[in-house]
Amino acid sequence: MGYMIMKTWGIVILALLTGVPAAYSKDLELTGKTGEFEVHLTIDRNPPILGRNQMEIEIKDSTASGRVTDANVVVNYYMPPMPRMAPMNYTTNAELKGDKYKATMDLIMTGPWIIRVLITREGKRATAKFNIDAQ
Repeated sequence: MGYMIMKTWGIVILALLTGVPAAYSKDLELTGKTGEFEVHLTIDRNPPILGRNQMEIEIKDSTASGRVTDANVVVNYYMPPMPRMAPMNYTTNAELKGDKYKATMDLIMTGPWIIRVLITREGKRATAKFNIDAQ
């Protein structure tokens, strides 16, 4: 009887220890280049989940200062079209906080999503595109 209890507790502890890293996974970090900009997109969940996901966008250019803080940044995220389903296409403005842009993405379904970061600066437009898979 004592052996069975110890074995059961051993299994429970092992299950907890292997499940903890999934609960505290590192942010999802994606990088893309578009025109004169390099875009670093960080999502606070890896993989992104149903519901609210916080995004942080860092934009760099080739100038000496590097970081872009004077652009208008809009995030468009959508699920690729599927037969007999309403389009799932959303847009949100990214706000500058410090030297990074922040936005919230609210995913309503699991599966593949496309994120487009639209940058407008000094009359020029650029778009960085990223693919994610929501769980």
